[in-house]
Amino acid sequence: QALGTLEWDRVNGRALVSEVITDVFVREGDVVDAGRPLLQLDDRKIKAEVDNLKGQLQQAEWALKERVAGPRPQTIAEEQARVESAKADVVNARQVFERRKDLYIKKHVSKEDLDQARKDYQSAQARLKERSEALSELQAGTRIEQVEQSRAQLVSLQSQLAQLNLKMADYTVTAARRGRVDSLPFKLGDKPPVNAVVATLLSGEKPWARVYIPEPFRSKMTPGQTYRVRVDGQDAPYSARLRSLSAEASFTPYYALSEKDRSRLVYVAELDLLDERATRLTAGTPVQLLLGAL
Repeated sequence: QALGTLEWDRVNGRALVSEVITDVFVREGDVVDAGRPLLQLDDRKIKAEVDNLKGQLQQAEWALKERVAGPRPQTIAEEQARVESAKADVVNARQVFERRKDLYIKKHVSKEDLDQARKDYQSAQARLKERSEALSELQAGTRIEQVEQSRAQLVSLQSQLAQLNLKMADYTVTAARRGRVDSLPFKLGDKPPVNAVVATLLSGEKPWARVYIPEPFRSKMTPGQTYRVRVDGQDAPYSARLRSLSAEASFTPYYALSEKDRSRLVYVAELDLLDERATRLTAGTPVQLLLGAL
């Protein structure tokens, strides 16, 4: 016979962030389905980040709508009024300049007065040009480059929000597979380190056996063969199918041993238990594989 132990598939739930455990939803021994929340980490900080990004996204959405719609008629009308006012200022400044020029010729005003009137006239012309260009820009509507910039900013914020939502899901540790809760190493209020195992599930329909095959029997065994396995504490043996057999010895390599010592080598084999009653067996129970195929 070959000796070994029973095993269950172990599925570990890890804390991907280091935060305080605020809720534990299961107890050791509970059977849970895939996707079932196991425990909750404090997610207040990341929720605040999500809310802030949602606000930025909403602002970007309205900014894009505003640029696509273009300026409002009221805004264009206001700018037209400013243009008309600037035209009136130009006319008035030109008249003042003309009068000052006549008075300067007649020696009634100084050269400084004439220069100031000329500057005021030129300034009025510059303001009119500025207001006219602003009106033309409004009448032409929003540039396509500005619209595309707003679209790109919106897409960037949406991507950031999606990434943050995925990250927020890491604050809830869930069951990756259906199984029984085997251990919960941390308790409520603990702050596990990053990547620490915070929950372990025993998964699968039945346990499987890990046994160590003596070297003389290894060449006689092939995956798929059915064997009998005795379990400590159980009267009747169980049927088991060989799943895999290691190609390398678990201890000293064969080429370092004499022919006499090679019989001491063992090879790890894994066997699936086939009987339905095996579902009640626990991990770690010693087993003996009877080396003779059924």
